[in-house]
Parts: sequence; C-alpha cells; structure tokens
Amino acid sequence: MAVKASSEFDYEICNNRIRPIAEALISKYEELRHIDPDKILFLVNHKSSGSKKQMVLARTSKISPKWTEILYQLGACSYFYTVEFYAKTTAAMDESQMVALVYRELRRIGPEGEILIPDVHDWWQILMGLGRKWFYPDSTCPNLLDDNVDWKKLMGQYYEDIHTAE
Repeated sequence: MAVKASSEFDYEICNNRIRPIAEALISKYEELRHIDPDKILFLVNHKSSGSKKQMVLARTSKISPKWTEILYQLGACSYFYTVEFYAKTTAAMDESQMVALVYRELRRIGPEGEILIPDVHDWWQILMGLGRKWFYPDSTCPNLLDDNVDWKKLMGQYYEDIHTAE
C-alpha cells in the first residue's frame, strides 16, 4: 500500500488490488471457504492510523443493512463487510506481509457471517505462524499463497480452527 501523496479522497476503494489476493487465499485455505469475496468492500484509509493507543494495520467490520441498501441503489454489489487497511501503518509492507494481513482479516469473518473478535488465540496463531515481527518493514514472512506454504504446516502443533463468536 502506498501512502497518499496528494489524493483527493481520504478513503480509496482497493477491490481491484485486494480481491484477487482474497480469492486466492479463500481458494487455497479450507478455513476461509465460507467467505464470498464479492461481498467484501476493500478500502484504504489514508486519513487515519486507526488508533492513537495502539498500532492498527486493518479492521474488518460488517456494513449496516442501511448502507448495504444504499450502495446497492448506487449500482454497487451487495457488500456485507468492509476490510479497511490503514495506509499509514501498511505503507511499508511488502507483498508477503500484505497477503498475511489479508489472510488475518479474512479469518475474522466467521462461518455464520459474524465478525469474530480478535482474541489471544488469534494473535497467538499469527505470532507462532509468522513470527512476532511479521509486519515490521525490515522483516520478512512467508507468502501464504506460495505453493510450498501451508498455514496448518506453518503452525504445526499450535494450529487451531477458527472459533465462532459466543
């Protein structure tokens, strides 16, 4: 993701860049197969960094029925989720790191369509699979779309299926 140079908008729709990554991840990983990437609106937020208290890379949320209907009336697809990437914190990420971030955000969409709240297990799996500094600019992480990379194998004994919200 590039930091905004002088864009006229604070928010940018990035479906053309991110949806192919999401489609490939969903196709490759069984735990994501319940997700329809056409129902996700991918955005880049150039304005905010997400939180002043902690670094936020991205945020996945449901779109309210009101906005789903409004977007549909404007000619957009029926979007039910947004995945919002914060340009200020993702600008220095390489392709493998962005793929890992998209994977992490897709895992937040539960099998019943609910948004799963990140918990200790979610972070533990990311840390065990990708390393503690997987998103740092000078770090590397495996590209989850490479043929020789499998999340379950990466996690080994620490792999857990996605938990549903209670």
